Amino acid sequence: MKLYKSLIFVMYLVLLTVVVAKGQTTVRDTVPKNDIATSAEKIALMVASLTPKGWELYDKVIQFTPENLYEQINGRAEYYLSYNMIRMTFASFRKSTGNSNFINLSIYNMSTPSNAFGVFSGERSLGVPPLKLGRDAYRSEANYYIWKGQYYIQIIATDTTYELRSIGMDLAGKLTDSLQDSGQPVWGLQVLPPKNQVPQSVQYFLIDALGYSFLQNTYTAKYYKDKIEVSVFLSQQDSPESVKTTIIKLKEHVNKYGKGVDLLSVDGIELLSCDMGRYYDVIFQKDCLAAGVIGVKDKKLAIEAATDFWNQLETE
Repeated sequence: MKLYKSLIFVMYLVLLTVVVAKGQTTVRDTVPKNDIATSAEKIALMVASLTPKGWELYDKVIQFTPENLYEQINGRAEYYLSYNMIRMTFASFRKSTGNSNFINLSIYNMSTPSNAFGVFSGERSLGVPPLKLGRDAYRSEANYYIWKGQYYIQIIATDTTYELRSIGMDLAGKLTDSLQDSGQPVWGLQVLPPKNQVPQSVQYFLIDALGYSFLQNTYTAKYYKDKIEVSVFLSQQDSPESVKTTIIKLKEHVNKYGKGVDLLSVDGIELLSCDMGRYYDVIFQKDCLAAGVIGVKDKKLAIEAATDFWNQLETE
């Protein structure tokens, strides 16, 4: 009986290893349980099926987890891991005629739309016209960068020819049509005021926002104020008490590295004006939000911008 149970256990372990027919697709790590595993296998199969006409899949579709992502992008893996990446699917396509050109496809499953937006916004090139793909996308030469739901997608070509741009665009369209989007909203994009916002300036930081280890779940953006660009931050906390703790830590940092803090009241709004030497930060609390303007050279302008920002923020 013990031998029989052992054999059953071994067979179960074997079934956990994904092997796709004809050797087109393989998963480099042990597949996790339930829907994550199913989704990973489906994505791998889907990617293999998107091989462009006249091209071929080089080697196999490979999937990486947080434990081995460094094997593919050593030196850059920590960036994606800081946004809780759970899996990356990679494939490389080459022309069947032996042409040296390649198109590399990377799909990062970032677990939530907010995390996917975070990595997308952090790598986004400013001033590049957006594409109507996923929730947001753009092209740089023959390369495509796409955010759709919990996925961040890169399509990188080895040359800038029209052929590669066209094939890359076709891949991007088919891929975004195939990947599901939960529709889960990204709270920062909903809360940040749209008026006078500098296009493509919003970024999301899951951890270590503005260089502070204690500042998490934070958005930054830029706004035009009197024809000057002003940077703002917006951090959502679990409770008003957590916001107070965060602001105390910010105040302690200013007192240690800056020139001091002034408590102000403007139209009933309590503001903390932070003199950082060459610029001013003005921060405040609004319900469960810690927010403010940062890096403004003129103190008066910083206070006015912070007041405007407070008035435009809508909270429940």
